[in-house]
Amino acid sequence: MNKKLVGAAVVGAAVVALVAAQFWGGDEAPAATPSPSPPPVIEGKLQTYRFPDVAGGRGWAIEIPVPADWAVTQDKDRATYRHGELLLETDRVPIEQEDPRSGLAAIAAKAHHDPSDVKPVHVEGFEDAAEWDYTYLREGIPTRAAVVGLGAGDSLVTIRFEAPPAEFDRNRGVLDAALHVEDAG
Repeated sequence: MNKKLVGAAVVGAAVVALVAAQFWGGDEAPAATPSPSPPPVIEGKLQTYRFPDVAGGRGWAIEIPVPADWAVTQDKDRATYRHGELLLETDRVPIEQEDPRSGLAAIAAKAHHDPSDVKPVHVEGFEDAAEWDYTYLREGIPTRAAVVGLGAGDSLVTIRFEAPPAEFDRNRGVLDAALHVEDAG
């Protein structure tokens, strides 16, 4: 999502609040309640994260290509796709940091990993994206994971791929395909 567009939407919301305060004649404008983000929608081979309208403008969505023939489970904003030991997971989480790199670094630090392992990465259509590549033990078995974070307003959309280390590079195409993300705004 273009940060300039998000910034313009925030400025627009502030102007609407000021006009409303003048219209009602009170000292303060009525508090605006943020619209909750609707849950993601699985549409064929796309995992779609919708974002609400901002300041009366048109809402937008991020669409992530995912394997259609993998077993899928969904829990709120997290969708997990499994095929044997391979896993592709998408999620949307609130972000307190200013950018995806800082957001992923905070997640890495919380998981007791080195936050400096998070690096900027290019994802077409996104000014801000970062990747964290690491290995951890899952049920005592080494597992390699790569998480890509995309800045989406006040959210961090993550795409995580994991596999046994010997299978990771051979199957990384699953993550690469998922990174053909569309900003459906």
